[in-house]
Amino acid sequence: MFNQFAKYEDAFRDWRRDGMPGLKAESYKYIEFLTSPDDDQAPRAGTLWPHQWESFLRVVYAHEILGKAEIGADGLLLNIVTGGGKTAVIAAVIAWLRIAHNVQKFVMLCPNLIVRDRLEDDFQGGKVFKDRDLLPSWASYRPDDFILTTLGSGKEGAWASLFSASVILGNIHQFYLSNKSGQSNLSALMNGPHFALFNDEAHNSPAPEYEATLLRMREKVALRVDTTATPDRADGKVPDSSMIYEYSVTDALADGIIKTPVVYQPDIKTVQLTYTDARTGEKRKVEEIDWDEVDRLGLNATQWVTDDEPMRQQMAIALRRLEEQERRAKGRYQPILFVVAVCKADAEKAEQTLNRYFKVKTLLLTEDSDEEDRQKARELGKAQKAGKPYRAVVSVLMLREGWDVPEVGVILLLRKFGSKVYGQQVIGRGLRRVRVKGIEPTEPQICAVVDHPKLEHQWLWDIFNAKKRTGVLINDEFDETEDLPPPPPKQELDKPDLVIDLPPVDPSVMRDGEFDVGDIPPPPKPLENWRQALDAIEYDPTVVEITKVGIAGVVGQELGGQGWKTIHSAPDESVPGGAVAQVSDEAVREAVKSGLLDMAGLLTVEAGYAATFKDQVYSALLHHVRAKFLNGSSLGLAERADVDFAWKMLRQVQAKVGAIPGLIAGIIEHGS
Repeated sequence: MFNQFAKYEDAFRDWRRDGMPGLKAESYKYIEFLTSPDDDQAPRAGTLWPHQWESFLRVVYAHEILGKAEIGADGLLLNIVTGGGKTAVIAAVIAWLRIAHNVQKFVMLCPNLIVRDRLEDDFQGGKVFKDRDLLPSWASYRPDDFILTTLGSGKEGAWASLFSASVILGNIHQFYLSNKSGQSNLSALMNGPHFALFNDEAHNSPAPEYEATLLRMREKVALRVDTTATPDRADGKVPDSSMIYEYSVTDALADGIIKTPVVYQPDIKTVQLTYTDARTGEKRKVEEIDWDEVDRLGLNATQWVTDDEPMRQQMAIALRRLEEQERRAKGRYQPILFVVAVCKADAEKAEQTLNRYFKVKTLLLTEDSDEEDRQKARELGKAQKAGKPYRAVVSVLMLREGWDVPEVGVILLLRKFGSKVYGQQVIGRGLRRVRVKGIEPTEPQICAVVDHPKLEHQWLWDIFNAKKRTGVLINDEFDETEDLPPPPPKQELDKPDLVIDLPPVDPSVMRDGEFDVGDIPPPPKPLENWRQALDAIEYDPTVVEITKVGIAGVVGQELGGQGWKTIHSAPDESVPGGAVAQVSDEAVREAVKSGLLDMAGLLTVEAGYAATFKDQVYSALLHHVRAKFLNGSSLGLAERADVDFAWKMLRQVQAKVGAIPGLIAGIIEHGS
C-alpha cells in the first residue's frame, strides 16, 4: 500500500522545525505537554514511544494543517507492526481531540472478541490515559471522565449508554442495518454529536455492508483513524483510508520494540515411508529413501508436519526451543508454545499429542471455543495462583481472532501459508515483547519459529532478508539472546520531494496493432456426461504415511539483522511414552466437509470459472464421495471408519477429478 503522506514529509519536517505554525492554540499546548523538556522534537519519557509520537504528530498535521480535502477524506491509516503499541496512539488522539477540538464521543471498532477484550482492559476506568500520562493537569478532563461502554458485553444499556458514554467499543456488525440491534445502535450514534472513529484491523475483512455502514457514519465523523499491522489484504485490495505512517518489522527490530524472530528447520537425511490400505489399515510396504529422493513421490507438503511421526519430530524441536525460552525467562513469566494448525482435526491431533504423548499442558482453541477458554487464552503466560500454568496453545483460527500474547516464545507451524499477509501475521503472534517486573527494556528477546523445509516458506523468510552464519558445530550450545547481531538499519525516505503520484491509466490510449499472445489452446469442451465420467473414477486405497524421519540436526536462522544461521543437535528421539492422538468424530467430519469445499473452490478456478460456481462443484463432489467411500450415507450419518477413509482419500479425489478434461466445466454447465 502506498504511503500518501510521503510527498508531505519535507513540509512536515519544516513545520516541526519552525514551531508548528497554523495549529490551534489548544493543540499546540497539548503537544507541548507531551514534548520532552530536553528535546523539542521528542516525546516526554513515560508518554509515547518515538514511533508513536511520529504517528500522532502526523495525524495532527494531516487533520489541522492539510485537511480532509488534501488527504484522508475517507480516514487516515497508521500501519504499525504488531507489538508497536497502536492502542497508545489511539488514546493520545482521543485526548487531543477532547482537549483541542471538544470531541465528546469516540467509537472504536474492533474485529473480534479477543481484541475487544484487550481494548476494554486498556480503556476501562481510563487506564491507558493514566499509564501513559496523556492528560495534563491544566485540562478539565480526568481519566475516569472517559466513560466506556462495550457493545455485546451485557453491561451496556442500549440508547441510554450510547448517549452517555464517551468511548464506545464494539464490532462493525453491531451497527449493521440488517439486524434490529444494529439499527438501534446506529440510530443512537447518528442522533448524537459528531464523533471520532477508530477502526482497528476491521478493514482486513470487508464486506458490502461494512463499507455501506462506514459511508452512513461518515457525515457524523469528525476524524477517522484506522490502525493495522497488515494493510495489504489477502485478496490484493487495500483500505480506502489514506496511509500516513509506516512502522515496519524492520523498524521495530532496529528500535528493540519487538522480539527478534529466529527460524528453526530440521536437517533431514533419510525418510521412512509406510504404504497402508486406507480402508482396512493393512500395512503393505515400508521403504526408506534418501531426503534428496523424496520429491519424486509427490507427497503433500502438509504431510511433513501432520503425519504422526513428523508431527512428533517437529514438536520435539519446538519443545527444546520452549525449554530454552523457559531458562531465559528465569521464572519471571511462563513462555508459551503456539501451534498453528490448518483445520480442527489437525488441531485436535496436535493438542492430544502434546498433552498425552509429551505430557505438556496444552489448551485447544478454535472459533467454537467458549468464554471460559477465551479467558484462559487471555491469561496464558501469566503467573497463576493455583494449578500448573499452560505451556502450549493449539489453534486453527487465532489469526482471525487477533490473538497475540507477549509470552508466546515459540511458534510451531503445522500448516503451509500461500499468502504473504497470513504468513507475516503468524510471525506477528510472537513479536510482542514481554514487559513484566524484572525485565529491562534492553534485554534481548527472541521468538523461535519451528518450520519445515517442505512447507516452502523461504519467501516468508526472504521478507526479512535472511542470511547465513557458518562455523557452528552440530553439538555446540548457543544462546541467541547472548549473541544477537546488531539490528538492521532503518530505511528512511531520503528525498521525499522526488516522490510522484502515478496517474491512472487512460483507457482512450490504445497501442496500435494487434497484440499477439501466441497459440493458446481452447479450453476443453464441458462434458455433458460428467456424471458417468465421475462415477467411472477408480481409487487406489493405498496411502503413504511418513513413519520415520532421520534428522542430522536443526538449522536456526535469524530474521533481520545479519540473518545468521546456527546448527543445533537433533531432538531426542526416545519415546516419552503416551497415548496416540485420536481425532474427535466431529472434527474429522468437519475436516472432510472443509476439504471438499476447498477442493471445489480450487478446481472451479482452475477450470476457468469464477469461485461463485464452487457450490455446484461441491455438491457433485459430496455426492461422489458419499457413493465411493461412505456407502451412500450422508456425511453426518456415515460410519466413523468410512469417514476416516474418505478423509484419507481426498488428495486422490482432487488429483483424479482435476485430471479429466471438461469434467468440472460439465458440472457447472450441465449440472442439475
